[in-house]
Amino acid sequence: MKLTTDNLSLFSDSDGKSEKLPTNTLSHNYRIQRWANFIAGYSIEFVEACLSDKEPNENVVLDPFLGCGTTLVAARNLGFNSVGYEIHPIFYTLAQAKLKNYVSNDIDEIAYKLLTETMPIKWSNDAHKFIAKMYSEANREAISRAATAVNSTQAASKPLTVALFLKACEMACDAQTDGIYKAPDSKKNSILFQSAIELVASTFKEDIDSDWYKTHWVNQPIPCCHLKSAESMVELENKSIGICITSPPYLNNFDFAEMTRLHLYLLGWADSWKNITQLVRKNLIINTTTALQNRKTHEFQTQKKDSLPLNLREELALIVDELSAEKKHRAGKKEYDFLVYPYYSQIQSVLQEVFRVLKSGGQVHWVIGDAALYGIHIETHQHTKTIMETIGFSEVTINFIRKRGHRWVLSKRDGAKKGLGEYHIVAYKS
Repeated sequence: MKLTTDNLSLFSDSDGKSEKLPTNTLSHNYRIQRWANFIAGYSIEFVEACLSDKEPNENVVLDPFLGCGTTLVAARNLGFNSVGYEIHPIFYTLAQAKLKNYVSNDIDEIAYKLLTETMPIKWSNDAHKFIAKMYSEANREAISRAATAVNSTQAASKPLTVALFLKACEMACDAQTDGIYKAPDSKKNSILFQSAIELVASTFKEDIDSDWYKTHWVNQPIPCCHLKSAESMVELENKSIGICITSPPYLNNFDFAEMTRLHLYLLGWADSWKNITQLVRKNLIINTTTALQNRKTHEFQTQKKDSLPLNLREELALIVDELSAEKKHRAGKKEYDFLVYPYYSQIQSVLQEVFRVLKSGGQVHWVIGDAALYGIHIETHQHTKTIMETIGFSEVTINFIRKRGHRWVLSKRDGAKKGLGEYHIVAYKS
């Protein structure tokens, strides 16, 4: 059966949840998945629907933009072998935490270590200043000691330790949160870090001690995760993958490094904004103006432009010219014009690798949103379809999922005149 949104029941739900189902907002309903969440993700239900007509013993599942591991959590629960790629160290670590096997005692040992460490981590001035906006002095002191414990943990236990630590930090944070992101100026109720550790440990243990975990989860194939960009997936053989389910970064200036700034600081994995760029941002798909250091040269932009299909190149040139013209009289002078060619060139590299590793008849499920930079509408879903067809994918169809962006209307922000949307692209390898 060919899978489109017409036979994905989650998109035609009549109970009022249809708009939420393709998003991450229902993650708290699922064991393991609730250990780590992120605002830019889709749901377990979406992955399950994509796999509904597939046989686990005949298909390996691939997610080239692993994030916090939603695709692989769902695939493993259904008995599929799976593999994921993620270059962001926070996301990769959280995904690893959710995809390994544990016993209840593992949680007890980690919680004890986090609560009894006496040596505080030495945060940089930049990190301390940022952290101080979001935590009470008492919580800062407790968290700084726990961070030392995290970084002294052996490699095998570190992902779970990081996940427990960061989940507790979220509960102890005075700032409002939307998944991983913390907004320093928006306040919420918080609890003592020590209490947060105990609550999170209890939640993790509840999942691990469940009959489902002991009799089902631990017996399913453990996914393979790679801490690297999916622009090169040399670890995978040609025609070894049955289905790809993913959602890449959108071309909307959403900074994945900034979203995890607090987490990188808390763990001591970065000590400044510049350090975050060097360690994290420069390795990500270029979709934000903060990633443009040394990438605005004529040579670099031309190289990325020339790598794209001619018909797409001509269409994008008009958009780039518009963005360049708008920039000249905009107060912020955001350099959106330099994002376009690198973004699509990198996405093309990933799709070329996906095509290579897919077996004949293999499917791609690609969730993407369009963009409106300086009010100029960029139909990323259509451009992605063009790239897919040029590479050799067949039966490429675009299905509308939902409206997006309407909850974030700001007077200083230009939106697309016809509104923004999220789309589900389905494609096949013949």
